[in-house]
Amino acid sequence: MAETVLIITHSNDEPAGMVVEAIKARGFDAVRFDTDRFPVELRLVLEQSTQQAPSYLFVEGDRRVELTKVKSVWYRRFYSARLPTELDERYLNYSKLEIKTLLSSLFAALPNARWIDPIDRVHRAHHKVPQLELAKQAGFTIPDTLATNDPAAARRFFDAHGGKVVTKMLNAISFTDDGSEQMVFTSKVHEHHLEELDGLRYCPAVFQEMVDKDVELRVAVVGKKLFIASVDSKGGAGEVDWRRGGDLAYHFKPDTLPPDVAECVHRLMALFGLTYGSLDIIRTPDGKHVFLEVNSAGEWAWLQQMVGMPIHEALADALTCP
Repeated sequence: MAETVLIITHSNDEPAGMVVEAIKARGFDAVRFDTDRFPVELRLVLEQSTQQAPSYLFVEGDRRVELTKVKSVWYRRFYSARLPTELDERYLNYSKLEIKTLLSSLFAALPNARWIDPIDRVHRAHHKVPQLELAKQAGFTIPDTLATNDPAAARRFFDAHGGKVVTKMLNAISFTDDGSEQMVFTSKVHEHHLEELDGLRYCPAVFQEMVDKDVELRVAVVGKKLFIASVDSKGGAGEVDWRRGGDLAYHFKPDTLPPDVAECVHRLMALFGLTYGSLDIIRTPDGKHVFLEVNSAGEWAWLQQMVGMPIHEALADALTCP
């Protein structure tokens, strides 16, 4: 019987499908657990007793998979359940809490599988403040950074860096405006923005020195493999944040890192205990490399598509290796 890889994701995750096919091509079975389909479309039967080993069955239609025997787990995404709209709102929050708790309990009960990556490590790596300190420990140069809700501190930071400052959020933020989704991008702080800093009392923000760019680098890491691409975002709408530049994703091209910087990447991943991560780095005009952030669940399919890098194959290798 083929060994099994469990993939925790959601039903609209198309890139996960590429990894599923690559896993099957290696002779393994792949169980895709779309968390938004549980409990309405998917079932779990978790049984425990003093006399017998536990049984954690995943049931999808006629398919039954014993999850205690999975070889490895890819923690890709966790989405909330799609519950029927007719469900009494008085019980909706309780239902969501019980769903999340049961799934978290199941995932915590699979310690013998190889995880890419363990959930607690993924969550730890999400936090931007310790991220920068660990990057520094790994040997990276980091930008001067201030995270605050203190307007006076933000003004002092702006002045100390001669107005060459950007601001960003601690989380990826999007909202709907006139029916279309809008993202909050990294933006330059201008003098007139200082008049609006009192809003920090209600919502903290991150301020960073603006780092001069030659190119912006995206580095996808899978184990010891680095997939590196860069884009020249200078002089246009994407100069501060390449994502604002519209079609700049189509202009990424393969790149490399000096050996010492590549070693910094590997040291940082080791400090976090992660197999997969997506790093943003700036290469300055004088050839220095400045760390911006690492996303432990960063998207990679667009990079694979634009630059032709076999990232899904590397993920399948990592999930099926002995």
